[in-house]
Amino acid sequence: MPSIPIPSPYLSGLSALVFSLTSYHLTPRHATRMTSSSILFFATILLTVNADVVQWKPCPTEPNTPSFCEINEVRVNPCKEAAQGKACNLKKGEDAKISFDFTPKFTSSKLESRAYWANQLVDLPLMGMKTDACKDGTACPINKDAKNTYTINLPISKKYPVRPFDVKWKLWNVEKEEEACCFIFQIKLVK
Repeated sequence: MPSIPIPSPYLSGLSALVFSLTSYHLTPRHATRMTSSSILFFATILLTVNADVVQWKPCPTEPNTPSFCEINEVRVNPCKEAAQGKACNLKKGEDAKISFDFTPKFTSSKLESRAYWANQLVDLPLMGMKTDACKDGTACPINKDAKNTYTINLPISKKYPVRPFDVKWKLWNVEKEEEACCFIFQIKLVK
């Protein structure tokens, strides 16, 4: 039986390929059998493929402090500026989709995550963000030395000023807060 044709004018490159490969199995008989978890899985793949890889740096630490996490890659959608190595232009009042791959050097079943405006005086938390990383962002428990992906929509408040920001992202073990993943990337809020 032929596949159901699904136009994909907004998909490009690799995401269109992934979409076409997955839609191959969407025959009328199979379409009714797709579960919501399957749809969520494919949506996450498309989100990850469509997001732009951005430059980031590790959070500053004290000398001789052990590293508890390896950040493998950070993606922001939308971020057309990533190809030029510039800060992501994010519109006020809209959500940005943030995703990163990390390999913890710890095991945990309870994770918290928070984005901050990093400045020289104090890190100010970005408001409106869901902070339970296991409920909204990644599958828990996480295991030591196993690669994981964290994905979330970050609301960009209309109240934030139009300007560049260094965003500090921290993901940590609730039971041992020193066991954390932390990185900084740049955004520029626009109207």
